[in-house]
Amino acid sequence: MRSALTLIAAISATSTMPQALALPLDIESDIEAATVVSLLEDERSDSEVVLYEISFDTEAETILQNGTELGARLTLRGQRDHPLRPGFAGDFGTGLPVAGAYSGFSGGPIGDETGARGRLEAAYLRADGGYGELRIGKDRGVAARFFEGAPSALTYSAVANPYLDPTGLKINRTNHDVTGPSAKLSYASPRILGLRAGISYTPDADGQNLDRSLSDAVGQPGLSDVVEASANLSRTLRSSGTRIEASLAWSSAEPDDFAGLTRDRMETWSLGANIERDGTEFGLSWLQSDNGFGDADYSAWEAGVAREFGETRVSLNYGEAEDDLAQLSSEGFSLAASRELSDGFDVALSYQNEQLDTPGGNRTSRGVVVEITLQADFFEMSRN
Repeated sequence: MRSALTLIAAISATSTMPQALALPLDIESDIEAATVVSLLEDERSDSEVVLYEISFDTEAETILQNGTELGARLTLRGQRDHPLRPGFAGDFGTGLPVAGAYSGFSGGPIGDETGARGRLEAAYLRADGGYGELRIGKDRGVAARFFEGAPSALTYSAVANPYLDPTGLKINRTNHDVTGPSAKLSYASPRILGLRAGISYTPDADGQNLDRSLSDAVGQPGLSDVVEASANLSRTLRSSGTRIEASLAWSSAEPDDFAGLTRDRMETWSLGANIERDGTEFGLSWLQSDNGFGDADYSAWEAGVAREFGETRVSLNYGEAEDDLAQLSSEGFSLAASRELSDGFDVALSYQNEQLDTPGGNRTSRGVVVEITLQADFFEMSRN
């Protein structure tokens, strides 16, 4: 961490004081609020009718005389997710009260309900020049930042990687978010012929973040000494107009032991791809983790297709996930359509069917889910 701060300070020092005073400065802030309203048939009445999220994001940027771009970002988020599923973790009462080091799912007894929560989700500095980009601070790792996957008309309640889950049954996560926005050091290379690579190091990943909480499930271990490596490809074939995006990621982390049980060092792999041509997108993503235990794997995959019909985006998605440690398996399906009704005002309507299989029986939730999203610029300043 000290070496990273020294590097950023050295980059800043390349300009003299009079030059620094003349540097351009851009600051942008925006606010986004979303509500997920569901009308679901749930045999156990565990679904939630109304969930919500609000975020406030601010970025500042300047460019030095040598072309190096310096920036900072601060993001505050608050939400009310399913009260039994904080931070995408969960206790499902299936037996062994130990949670997977990656999945966060436990077979322990169902815990107390969790209400609305707020967190500082990003606070980092970055320096981007001819040799790549360096980030230091509270940020997601390169495995999550470089992620590519299936397209969807849904933003908050998709089949995989949902921000808000009205069913309480979604266990599909393929975006390889090992640490959440924990304090870390990351480096990403310049993009050459469409290819970019990166690496992140997180000393301690015990943060209680909104979408990746490592302490909200029974027996959920903290993670330390986390290393992530990822590559991302983004190319457009000019002859056909086809756009191709793909990602490959690997991570390794040291999970805490629990109740005398010694965990192995966790290893996780993922890949994803997205292809777009003539207004139609198709994508898929896959993830496999050993969860820090032998014979306790977590695996998930999702496939989806989306197409634009005028100003309306329609998508069809399907995915499956399985957690051997918590003894859970799931299937998820959604048919969705979204449209921007006015500037910064989006509405998405979907039919969703979620099924979770446990040793105690099957749980299903199906019905209509509506997303309403409002976005607006909060503050903007530009000084040349």
